[in-house]
Amino acid sequence: MPSSRQYRVIAMVAVLTLLVLYYVTNGERLTHDNEFYKKTVAAIEHKKDAAARQQVIEDEQARLERVERLQKEHDAAMATATASTEAATEDAQHDVGPKPQKQKPIVEDANKESSGEKSVAGRKKMKDGKVVDDKPASDKDDGVAKVGNVEPKTTGVAKGEEAEDDEESEREHKVELELNSILKKGPIIIFSKTYCPFSKKAKHILLNLYTISPPPYVVELDEHPLGPGLQDALQKSTGRRTVPNILINGKSIGGGDDVQALHQDERLIETVKAMGGKRVMEVVRKDSTQQKESERERQGRAEVKFKA
Repeated sequence: MPSSRQYRVIAMVAVLTLLVLYYVTNGERLTHDNEFYKKTVAAIEHKKDAAARQQVIEDEQARLERVERLQKEHDAAMATATASTEAATEDAQHDVGPKPQKQKPIVEDANKESSGEKSVAGRKKMKDGKVVDDKPASDKDDGVAKVGNVEPKTTGVAKGEEAEDDEESEREHKVELELNSILKKGPIIIFSKTYCPFSKKAKHILLNLYTISPPPYVVELDEHPLGPGLQDALQKSTGRRTVPNILINGKSIGGGDDVQALHQDERLIETVKAMGGKRVMEVVRKDSTQQKESERERQGRAEVKFKA
């Protein structure tokens, strides 16, 4: 028969076993319901949210700084181009000499001298020693010889000029509407011409070497009915009339050579993201995308082999 000491040991072991079982079954629930645990979890989540918000703010500030830097570089380049154009225009104007003055007709003076007439005090003439008033027959008679119908015809000319102005303003309005419609097609617009090699180079880089979402929208100006008008409008808005002219959110980043330089310097993705903002969903190089897909395929094949 076991002694009392053994009974006490068995009782203590049984009590400890019950306590351990109770903690294992109900300890996790009691811990999650504890007020201190809830406050700790809430504080950790608040710190995570604050850190995420701060990261978003820093990313947005960095993007704005990149956009401002790119805009300053673009403005400086445009100012330099404008200054050089103005200097060339001034040099061309200086090279052109003053227009020669027309010689006054001498027939009238010769006739007066042959008839013995001399002008005296403006409208009076001396003829054979007598003073004769030389006044025009009417206010419209200015003393100049005229042939045929000499009535003024300013009304028809004015109407023609007004009609031309109306047609020009209507064309400009159509071009403005068409340009606004094109700019709404997407964040990146490529104004190109089918036969231009620089346009082909820019389109090859943006369409074949990169995956851009949404994809760039191409406008072939030589096939567009308002092509010349669109080129004039682009010259007014961007200062560039030649093609290609690549616009991101309505701002020009240059032509084929500029896009090639950004591609070679590996700054094209950064420029598109900075100027495109939230309208550009994705910009990646196609070779990197293909590499990722091949890695995924290899991983999938390895998993299939391992399962087999």
